[in-house]
Amino acid sequence: MNEIYYIAEIGLNHNGDIPLAKKMIKAAKHSGADAVKFQSIKANKLVSPKIFSDPIDGFGLPGVKTVGDFWEKVSIDKNFHLEISKYSQELEIEFISTPFDIDSVDLLEEINVKKYKIASGDLTHYPLLDYIAKKQKPIILSTGGSKIVEINEAVERLKNAGCNDLKLLHCVSLYPTSSKEANLDAISELKSKFKLPVGFSDHTIGHHIPIAAIAKGATLIEKHFTIDKNLPGPDQQISAEPKEFSDIVEYGNEIYSAIKEKNKILTKDEIKMTRIIRRSIVASKDLDINHRIKFDDLDFKRPGTGISPVKYNKIIGMRLKSSIKKDDIINMSNLEK
Repeated sequence: MNEIYYIAEIGLNHNGDIPLAKKMIKAAKHSGADAVKFQSIKANKLVSPKIFSDPIDGFGLPGVKTVGDFWEKVSIDKNFHLEISKYSQELEIEFISTPFDIDSVDLLEEINVKKYKIASGDLTHYPLLDYIAKKQKPIILSTGGSKIVEINEAVERLKNAGCNDLKLLHCVSLYPTSSKEANLDAISELKSKFKLPVGFSDHTIGHHIPIAAIAKGATLIEKHFTIDKNLPGPDQQISAEPKEFSDIVEYGNEIYSAIKEKNKILTKDEIKMTRIIRRSIVASKDLDINHRIKFDDLDFKRPGTGISPVKYNKIIGMRLKSSIKKDDIINMSNLEK
């Protein structure tokens, strides 16, 4: 388990194909993901049938010419859920899904999901929020397109309905999201206002913005995932391929290791290094026995194994008990008042 929780958002990228979905799950596991996430959709529960016949760009998907064609293509039935959840379990990677309707929540309960993700677009879908919260399982709430007041109302709604393990995801609901639109400072604002763990649901291209989100305090990263950006579908191009996702995990963990200690500390190795990089008081010239030290008699050179320059005032005026050569470290054992 990573210290940051990484979700490979397969989402709709499976294109309704179970073997393709399994390839993506396996690739996500090898890329370091802690979980794979799908979207539990029933076309007629998500979109009004009145617009099913509206023409759309088919995203390269065979036979997809209308809104209804697309959503039916990416809707996943009970058998699909059972197959991919079982396969995820075999690979020891957590299976998560975003239910878009109450029937899908019931299905996910049947296959015993351990946590739920609520999509940004459903932050105001209170009947769905209430129903999921009553399951009393961990919830990850995405906040794309939402104002702080709306997020606050949704958080209170979930808590009052029974959720006692809630995480927020900062998200920008643009596909793709440019770096200037990523608004990563919102992570700090969400953490401050809600006192909850906050992650980042990323729609930018590349691996650097989610890594920056970790530096801003995100403890969960969700990134769209595919095995090939050239596959048909609306989200493939904004998704990370396995190498890119691996980079997010590797560099993200390094960043987290670099920021997780909140106090200024010195390791044993750094303490050893201070003896090398700091300076000691040395003689600036040959000095005879009984000589009383003046400032001009002193120089300050590495290594820092002798008297620190911090104490130079304390030895001025003291008498040498023995002669000392130029550049020799002056020790307290050489001196007396």
